[in-house]
Amino acid sequence: MTEIGILNGFRVLSLEQVHVLPWGTAFLADFGAEVVRVESVDHMQDRRSGPFPDYKPSSEWWNEGGSIAYYGLRNKESLCLDVTDPLGKQTFLRLVKNSHIVTDNFRPGTMRRLGLDHESLVEVNPQIISLSCTAYGHTGPWRAAGSRARTADAACGLSNLTGYEDGPSYRASSNYMDHSGGNNNALALMLALWQLNKTGKGMRLDLTMQETGVMAIGPAILEAQRGIVRRRLGTSHLWKAPHNVYPCSGNDRWIAIAVSCDDEWEGLKAAMDHPHWADEARFKDTLGRWNNRHDLDGLISDWSSSRDNQSLMKLLQSHSVPSGAVLTAEDLSTNDHLMARGYLEVFNNPHAPWVGPRVYAARPFKIPGIDTSIRHIASLGEHNVKVLSEIGGLSAEEIQSLADKEIIADKPKDPENVPQDFVIRG
Repeated sequence: MTEIGILNGFRVLSLEQVHVLPWGTAFLADFGAEVVRVESVDHMQDRRSGPFPDYKPSSEWWNEGGSIAYYGLRNKESLCLDVTDPLGKQTFLRLVKNSHIVTDNFRPGTMRRLGLDHESLVEVNPQIISLSCTAYGHTGPWRAAGSRARTADAACGLSNLTGYEDGPSYRASSNYMDHSGGNNNALALMLALWQLNKTGKGMRLDLTMQETGVMAIGPAILEAQRGIVRRRLGTSHLWKAPHNVYPCSGNDRWIAIAVSCDDEWEGLKAAMDHPHWADEARFKDTLGRWNNRHDLDGLISDWSSSRDNQSLMKLLQSHSVPSGAVLTAEDLSTNDHLMARGYLEVFNNPHAPWVGPRVYAARPFKIPGIDTSIRHIASLGEHNVKVLSEIGGLSAEEIQSLADKEIIADKPKDPENVPQDFVIRG
């Protein structure tokens, strides 16, 4: 029997969009918190994102996109409320009175202009916790700058460290800062809830994507203070060799091999059936292998290129050589190891049954008796009545009045404006 969620009893109102904040609040929802995603018909970019079934959004496209189901809506409630309208703001504040957390990832100044800044929230609920997740924070000379994960990736130094040897900088990942920043959002909010439970006091949290990224390159910052310049090395290492990604048979198939010591080098030699070149003096020790890493990488590539990457991984692991086949997303969706661990979960959205079942990545840890799987995906405005009546105490007449004035909704302003699916195919 599944236990009550760890965060059951806590309520979050989240004015969230795009990825970084929705990813963080989804953690709280998975663990039992009541997370109300406050949406707007004027900002439908998240629900316009795919992937859509067969690359063709349907007439109810706002309820069928796959990405938002994964990070934006999982186990949350949807309230579609126009908080820019004075009546919508007043309604939101009625919800704040009976909530524990309010979050946003707007630019600094937006919540204050809306009259929903921390000071205004405290007037309604003195114990409220508020969190703003922005690119650069609510203080400092960059506070007003707009951003996306890509620009935050650059501004935190990650892009400067990432790239091929002697080449230009490259982006670390398409959404690295979204996921890492989202994880920090979840951690900060859970710590604030812990403090609220202990002291009965709320707090203001100011979290930035840039600082999340700077934290991740701490060693480079320490090295810079000692005059050490960290060079771009691609997938090579500062001193380990062979340490790279090597080609395998098939189209765009690779394997990562990371040798750190002489014992692992001997294991690699044995897996390669002791080629004569592996006993050359220049490869005898760690320093020699690193100084001659380019030649070594070429020789290993010649050996690996005719082999299947997953079979080769098994061979290398049997010789105690750290290695990993470079798996594609398609590989991972049917990976036997992830399947055996029960990590991959299949969910069929009841609001869009025509989409069919989709495989989603689960949480990277398991707690006995606690279900963190996707249990529900909210359709747009699905919980308008429930949230407004149960949390805000609004009457049926008040709720109907909000609907008549289009302050709440359950459809986009222009349902016929069907989005394109921007997923690159082929």
